[in-house]
Amino acid sequence: MIQWIRSLIFFIALVLIAIIFIPFMILFSYCVPERRYYPIVKLWCGLALWLLKVITGVKYRVKGIEKIALLKERPAIIISNHQSTFETFLYPVIFPIYCFVLKQELLKIPLFGQGLRRLNPIAIDRSEGREALKMMIANTKARLSDNVSVIIFPEGTRVSPHDSVPFKNGAFLVASKLKAPILPISVNSGLAWPRGQLLKNKGTVEITIGDFIESEGKGVQELNDATYEWIEANKQRTLAK
Repeated sequence: MIQWIRSLIFFIALVLIAIIFIPFMILFSYCVPERRYYPIVKLWCGLALWLLKVITGVKYRVKGIEKIALLKERPAIIISNHQSTFETFLYPVIFPIYCFVLKQELLKIPLFGQGLRRLNPIAIDRSEGREALKMMIANTKARLSDNVSVIIFPEGTRVSPHDSVPFKNGAFLVASKLKAPILPISVNSGLAWPRGQLLKNKGTVEITIGDFIESEGKGVQELNDATYEWIEANKQRTLAK
């Protein structure tokens, strides 16, 4: 019962800081270049994670965080499994410059979508099929050329910790076409922040960052298999603890 109350308090706090931060972020974003907008988003996400820890007891630990420094010289396609909203708060905190690939519908959410749009994400309309993929390749190429790494969740949705779904090939087709390195990330956040649930389970979320997976000379399915196997193995390792 106590954890339910704490989870409710966290939810209320999260809504309140969103009401405060998002309008300010939107106004601020029109006054400064995009890269000076990132610290404001980082502050908001960092505050959310701090409240999550203080109120609900959910902490996190990142293994391999030193590899993020390599992205300054060599931007990559960051591929992560996706279990909860936790990742969308964490990645703006640990990555200094980033770009999410996301569903276009998210930009239509009142207020939140406007703030999200100012981060210049790569928004995909899946109904457009091949054209959406062409746009994704072109936009990813532009972002990498601007020294900005691109974050993709290849499952296409949040997946519970004990379930596994095949990765969609889109991210790996982009990596293969652009000969861009892949930086794999494994998370087990769904144990602490279950999808679609108010209750947050006290504990430590484990995030593991791997070594670059080179795309040069590799086919789409080969890249998919290598990335999936690495992420799945590390996910299972954390679940077994």
